[in-house]
Amino acid sequence: SCNGLNADGSGRDIQTGEMLRTKIADKIKWEVKMLALPESIAIQLLQSLQKTFYTAITHDPQTGQWKERTYYTDSVPFGVQRYRKKTQEIYYDGLSFTMTER
Repeated sequence: SCNGLNADGSGRDIQTGEMLRTKIADKIKWEVKMLALPESIAIQLLQSLQKTFYTAITHDPQTGQWKERTYYTDSVPFGVQRYRKKTQEIYYDGLSFTMTER
């Protein structure tokens, strides 16, 4: 999603009902849900998401171009942990997170 960031004082004028807005910037927010991930990949991803800020390259749906931006993530539901007895591997299915532009 693309979220507008407004300056203090933006909002509705209670005298006239008119909406007042001073837009500072647009910020991108991605909602990501992963399919089944092997534990080794999930560990790498989770370590990257724990950083205060990180960079990621995403395809911008507004411009059709690849862009590198700085993001942060607040919480990460792990999804379902699955164990495959045959291969003795652990997978995470449905791990999800949001990436909010700094």
